[in-house]
Amino acid sequence: MPLDQTTLLVGFSLLLAAFVKGTTGMGFPVIATPTVALLLDIRTAVTILIIPNLVMDLTQIFRGKLPYEIFRRFSGMFLSTVVGVFLGTMVLASLPLWILNLTLGLIVLSFVAANFFRPEFHIPPHQERKLSPLMGLIGGFLNGMTNAAGPALAIYLYSLRLPKVEFVKSIATIFIVTKTSQLLAVSTWNLLNASTLKLSLAVTLFVLVGFYAGLKTQDWVNQRLFNRGLLTLLFLIGLVLIGSALR
Repeated sequence: MPLDQTTLLVGFSLLLAAFVKGTTGMGFPVIATPTVALLLDIRTAVTILIIPNLVMDLTQIFRGKLPYEIFRRFSGMFLSTVVGVFLGTMVLASLPLWILNLTLGLIVLSFVAANFFRPEFHIPPHQERKLSPLMGLIGGFLNGMTNAAGPALAIYLYSLRLPKVEFVKSIATIFIVTKTSQLLAVSTWNLLNASTLKLSLAVTLFVLVGFYAGLKTQDWVNQRLFNRGLLTLLFLIGLVLIGSALR
């Protein structure tokens, strides 16, 4: 892989994405996938980022007590998540690349818009049991197709008014189920092979540096300034993906 400006951008974005993951519990796929897709194709990007994301999620749920209560609370979401992942991966393996890039670009811009307008939703406890399977299906499908289910899941969990620590553990737990099933799905459609596995393991070792830094700095980082810079970067990446898809 040549060391040009695009490669350097991808390397920086991977470190940034891992840093965000360490500080907030989410954000790695929505930052890393579109930037890696600028250098490689989106199918390869989705495939090689599953293992590093799974490693980071496992690290986050094992910090402190095991989230038994979270497993019970969101158990109704897990089966539909697996179904959604396999459906989304089937679409990933069959659709033209320009449609996949366009979809990913639109999801990234939607994430930026959602953070800018900050819509306020509140889901009462009696509706959670009905909505969780639907959100699992939607999140799993988006994850299988574009690796970017984080925004939809984050809005849903935020609407449940979860405390910060419980929010991070909840989204990490859901992503473990999602990524494990996604690993099986990409293997089923032959997207995970010796070449992509080797690249995925190399990316895992690389991003752990940024992830560790995020864990260590999550208490003192200037969240407002950090969010602004992150959203600006994502906005530009989303435009580039949509522009390249339409061309």
